[in-house]
Amino acid sequence: METVKVYLDDTRNASIVCGSCGKSKEVNFSEKEPPRSGVVKCGCGNSFVVSFEKRQNYRKQVEIWGVCFASSDPSKGEPVKILDISSSGLKFQKTTDNGLQPNQKLKVVFKLREQTLNLTVAVRHVRSGSVGAEIVDMDQHSRKIIGFFLMA
Repeated sequence: METVKVYLDDTRNASIVCGSCGKSKEVNFSEKEPPRSGVVKCGCGNSFVVSFEKRQNYRKQVEIWGVCFASSDPSKGEPVKILDISSSGLKFQKTTDNGLQPNQKLKVVFKLREQTLNLTVAVRHVRSGSVGAEIVDMDQHSRKIIGFFLMA
């Protein structure tokens, strides 16, 4: 069954469009949390899976090894596996669980397209062994490298 990704706008509205007949329906999620996905059946008889996406920026899945520093001491870096990256954040797995807290600032260093990136991130959530982090500081060169990587 076909899966259609639907993005929520700033007012938490989603426009679901049938790929078969083009008929659309607006759904508002301002009062409740949207489901991750669901099956939609159009009046034309077409059924498809809708996946709701709340993110404002496209995330690209990757498998890149890097190093994470929770302190300014470079000898205390831990290996991390970066799972996805966007222009404003990334998700990674740490090899150890040492109690990261929301809003904690970290340095993450990794190579992307043969270029070393050095990012300052803030932990937004820790779930099932993975860390979601927002990029809070990066230089212009790193911004360009990530931008070109996401376009490819």
